[in-house]
Amino acid sequence: MKANPIELANYKGLKAKKRGLKVDGKEINNALNYLQQSRAKIITINEPAYRGAQVEIDFEIRQTGVKIEDGGSRNHPLILGEGRFLPGFEENLVGMKAGEEKEFSLKAPADWGDKRIAGKNLEIKVKMNIVQKRELPEINDEFAKSLGKFNSLDILKKNIEEGLMQEKELVEKQRIRIELIEKVADDSKIDLPEELVNRETETMLEELKFSIKQFGLDFETYLNQIKASVEDLKKGWKKQAEKRAKIGLCLKAIADKEGINVENEEVEQKINGNLKRYNNVERVKKDIDLNALKEYTKNIIINEKVFELLEREAEII
Repeated sequence: MKANPIELANYKGLKAKKRGLKVDGKEINNALNYLQQSRAKIITINEPAYRGAQVEIDFEIRQTGVKIEDGGSRNHPLILGEGRFLPGFEENLVGMKAGEEKEFSLKAPADWGDKRIAGKNLEIKVKMNIVQKRELPEINDEFAKSLGKFNSLDILKKNIEEGLMQEKELVEKQRIRIELIEKVADDSKIDLPEELVNRETETMLEELKFSIKQFGLDFETYLNQIKASVEDLKKGWKKQAEKRAKIGLCLKAIADKEGINVENEEVEQKINGNLKRYNNVERVKKDIDLNALKEYTKNIIINEKVFELLEREAEII
């Protein structure tokens, strides 16, 4: 990598336009409905399962008489009608009562993500264990009071509105920051090393893997579902990786030019604040590379200071 891969463009006095922000009634109602659903009372009933019912089932999937690997589960929860299984699966459960068993056949769609069963005829055996209904509380003043600190529904709505506005303002702040640094990156003369782009691509891959894991998905299964390989992903990310690498170089160049740095005490304080979210801090410290975490945290703080400088020096209207 060359010592000076960048000729930094002007980064002061940049212009950006702030978007008008508002929270509408639909957004508030959606938030209220989410709160209502989260406090639903689950009641076990001795009735046939219906669309919208919450059930628990044992099931097993076979293909030509052979059980598919991972093709089964016990006491599996689902809400009928959400469409989380193979097309037709949930429809076959409607009308079943607790204790009943049923066998039926389905054909998986040809474009189904799991290539082992895509387009195949499947034999499915299900046992209904529990049928439950969700009893939703009425959204009124009493509901608001039950949440702890709200004396009325109007006060709860106002609190929701303020929270949603704060979220929008944070998103808008991030958008403006990206717009400002992208202007700097676009106008700067940058000799971009290929190894830096490759490193950024690898970072993007690790970010994707982590995100998929958070959703409880297997990375290989994900690749099968989107019909792509790792190399396909990397190839498609090339321009984005180049942009991210350029932005990273610009952030560092501005920090160096402005003499922006971070004291060890500030880094330690930030790390300790983040670690407080974990129940067993000492165990977490043993499981991570503290030196790498310190370096990562230092860069995060420096970048934050650079963004603050860009905002102070920009003309945001």
